[in-house]
Amino acid sequence: MTLALRRLRIEITSLPAELLQLGALVVAVARGLDYIRLPADLTPDSLSVIEAALPFDVWGWIFLTAGAVGLLGIFVPRIPMTALAHGVLFGLYLVFGIGALAELADRDFLYGWRTAVGWVLGAAAVHLVLADASIDGWRRTRAR
Repeated sequence: MTLALRRLRIEITSLPAELLQLGALVVAVARGLDYIRLPADLTPDSLSVIEAALPFDVWGWIFLTAGAVGLLGIFVPRIPMTALAHGVLFGLYLVFGIGALAELADRDFLYGWRTAVGWVLGAAAVHLVLADASIDGWRRTRAR
């Protein structure tokens, strides 16, 4: 008996996949607005080293800009803005997740792992896949 492992390649061309992309970019815009609107005197206790490195409004503008650029790129497919936006969001979520994982190393009990894993294996992974699919879509549009 032989076991053949095949690389799973998902084509993102269907309406549900487009809705996933739209939803992920709207979430980025909403996160950005949430960070910007956070009162200056309110700092959540659960900040990682990465999140605490910059003021929340700076993180907010980064998320808001990336999400808005990605949404604009959906309607202007001749420029790979959506792929770039997903790439930036992938990096943000990955760094946030790694920062949250690093915080866990100093604790006796590993509480807080859900957020770190969610950022790395959830949000970052989704944006990485969408960045790849977006650049593929941009290349197909450009080749026409």
